[in-house]
Amino acid sequence: MADVRLPSYVQKHKLAGKVTGYFWVRPQWAKPPAMRHGQQCPVQSTPLGTDVATAITKANAINAAFKEWRDGSQSKLVPGSVMWLFDWYRGTEKFTELRHVTRTGYKLAMDMVVAIEMKVGRFGTRQAKLIDATASDALYKKAKDKHGERQGSYMMQVCRLVWNQASRHHKATGVKDNPFSGMGIKSSSGAGRGNRASTRAEYEAYKLAAAEMGKHSMAAAAAILFEGCQRVYDAFGFEDPDGYVRGVRWGGYRPGESIGLIQSKTGNVVDIPIVDRIDGEVVVLYPELEAVIGGLTRGADDDLIVRDERTGAAYTKDYMNKLHRRIRKKAGLPDDLKFTSFRHGGITELGDSGEVDVRAVSGHKTLNVTGIYNKASQEKALRIAARRREHITTLVGALAEVKDEADAE
Repeated sequence: MADVRLPSYVQKHKLAGKVTGYFWVRPQWAKPPAMRHGQQCPVQSTPLGTDVATAITKANAINAAFKEWRDGSQSKLVPGSVMWLFDWYRGTEKFTELRHVTRTGYKLAMDMVVAIEMKVGRFGTRQAKLIDATASDALYKKAKDKHGERQGSYMMQVCRLVWNQASRHHKATGVKDNPFSGMGIKSSSGAGRGNRASTRAEYEAYKLAAAEMGKHSMAAAAAILFEGCQRVYDAFGFEDPDGYVRGVRWGGYRPGESIGLIQSKTGNVVDIPIVDRIDGEVVVLYPELEAVIGGLTRGADDDLIVRDERTGAAYTKDYMNKLHRRIRKKAGLPDDLKFTSFRHGGITELGDSGEVDVRAVSGHKTLNVTGIYNKASQEKALRIAARRREHITTLVGALAEVKDEADAE
């Protein structure tokens, strides 16, 4: 008997007694907290039995519900409603020109806003032009209560951005005022995942644990984030849906001279000096970074510096996250230490050193890659690194004094 074509998302597996079982498996991207049109996915992974005909019937019904949730129904988008306004904004160039990771964060925030239950109905059903300061303040409180301070703030920032764009096009949207302006939203730098900054002590403990497990590449990735203030996907070279080239590569690393780091907003590589020369004397600015990268086997110029030791290829996100948890546990570090914490820690350390504008290293703003501007960036990067080195030296010295006093007692 020829194989029957199964509906989407149906898998078959051999069960005990050589019986074939059928299962509808919800895709990873649809698992909570993923939302569409203000709702979480209403269907879960489900066993369909061992009879193929029955399994197909059940799967078709599940797929119909899944499709309705995924696609939504445009007829349900009441013109002028908050849901309608968000849909309008997602069709504007202002939204579509954003990077994939930013669009994803915005979409999630909008879906969460739409789903907030108010005294009467969900917020997404309200008329956008009638939202006033009282309503926006009430929404902010409910968002913080349900999703936490950081995510609630991020949701309000997205609303402020959408209403600002809508008020500029009031003839199309009917929105003339922005009730999310001036409401004292606390700053949030991301899609609300609550990541904290690591300390240098945590970072050093993590590197040591990774090295003891033979995962030197993970130690190198942590150093690239903490010392070089890079983003996770830039350090690991994860595939970018927008087509940017990611990853720190061997061709950009010149020992004792500079390292090519990614400026995430553009995907461009900018050379960051890792030494300075003062009165003929060489001053090493990033000894911790060079120590960990120098311990790796150098690959071809196009090869990623951070590679999975098992395969020599780029890490997958899933394996990197699993490995991070194992290393964190071995190091005795708290569960709230995410991999992004190393970048936050590095940028915090730069700020603590007294350097306010760290963009030449962190890449927070798009750089105009010209010869003159690049030279200015390198000079600034040198100054930033020198100030940070002074701060680290002072910090280490103070800790040593405390230890000596404790030993003396």
